[in-house]
Amino acid sequence: MPASHHPVPLDAGVARLVAQLDDNRREAFEERAGILEFDARLPRLEAERQALIQTLARLGFPAQAIALQAEFGAAARWVFVSDEAEGRARLLRLGASTVVRVDVRDVLDTRFGGFAWLSRAV
Repeated sequence: MPASHHPVPLDAGVARLVAQLDDNRREAFEERAGILEFDARLPRLEAERQALIQTLARLGFPAQAIALQAEFGAAARWVFVSDEAEGRARLLRLGASTVVRVDVRDVLDTRFGGFAWLSRAV
């Protein structure tokens, strides 16, 4: 992966989150931070904090895992995938009657009490 040409944000927490942004979100963040720093005359630290909030509010955080709920007869099963289309197709090939996207946090909290073991799929 090529090195980023962007400066590291001043706030360590902002820097950790910004490092996880995809290219489009990172560009939006940098543009917004520059506008806030130079046009709104905010100190760079505050401009970066506000830019991160505004970028995530507008574009959301990039999903790293997608939760799918698959129905197999009367039983529901949940899987985490990085590619939704491929995950859906694979579940349907395995015999799922329906596959729907669900909120990862909701599944973890309501179905697994906030803690779940993962294992390899078939």
